[in-house]
Amino acid sequence: MSQRDMKTNNSNMKATAAQTIDHIKKQIAESEGFPTEKIDEFVVFIQNDPYITSAGLQYKMLQTYKAGKFAVQAVMPSKEEYALLRRMMGLKDEEPLVVMRGEVWVEGLARPFVDYGTTTPNNLKGFVRFSDYPLEMATRRATNRAMRLATATGMCSVDELQVATDAASDVGEEYNSSSATQSQIDLIKNLGRSPRLTERERERLKTQIEGGLDKRQASELIQKIKARLDARRKADAQPIAA
Repeated sequence: MSQRDMKTNNSNMKATAAQTIDHIKKQIAESEGFPTEKIDEFVVFIQNDPYITSAGLQYKMLQTYKAGKFAVQAVMPSKEEYALLRRMMGLKDEEPLVVMRGEVWVEGLARPFVDYGTTTPNNLKGFVRFSDYPLEMATRRATNRAMRLATATGMCSVDELQVATDAASDVGEEYNSSSATQSQIDLIKNLGRSPRLTERERERLKTQIEGGLDKRQASELIQKIKARLDARRKADAQPIAA
């Protein structure tokens, strides 16, 4: 097979894969009740598998229970809960573990929907390292899982992945040696649609993508954007130009 034929085949395969994902997006939008035009904000595809985003879970909560009728919180687990989870995970005494308990309280229900978020050096890899963000990621996983339970969402949350910043690539792979994965680029684009970013920041992201990123650069950029959005969400402040 000539090089030209190989390029043609590769292009055809990519086009077919894109069509398949578009079809799956439409099915997910219909089954989950998402607006079709917002599916890329609510669902991320990694190695052709769909993962719901925090924005997607928040949308489902609002559609299911209406604003002001529910509360989402993360609290420290009891000693008994912590010990039980450690035993269930088969961890040794010296192995570190951070646990948060996610709760969704709904008006009219006597008890909350409860699930747990855990972080260890083994389930938090990549460039979101256990040594840097153990509590933040445990909190995010706990609240996302509780919201999944409250909304009967079968899709896994993107924040629950072991390699939160680059689940599509091998952890041991040399990030510097190759271009960013399509899943990384898609995630950057999805994050870039947030209204909490300024127009200048969105233009800068577009320029960075078009200029080319390797895996390490893409992973670092994803975490930078997430940290910025989280800070603005917590402060409920207006976007500040970078």
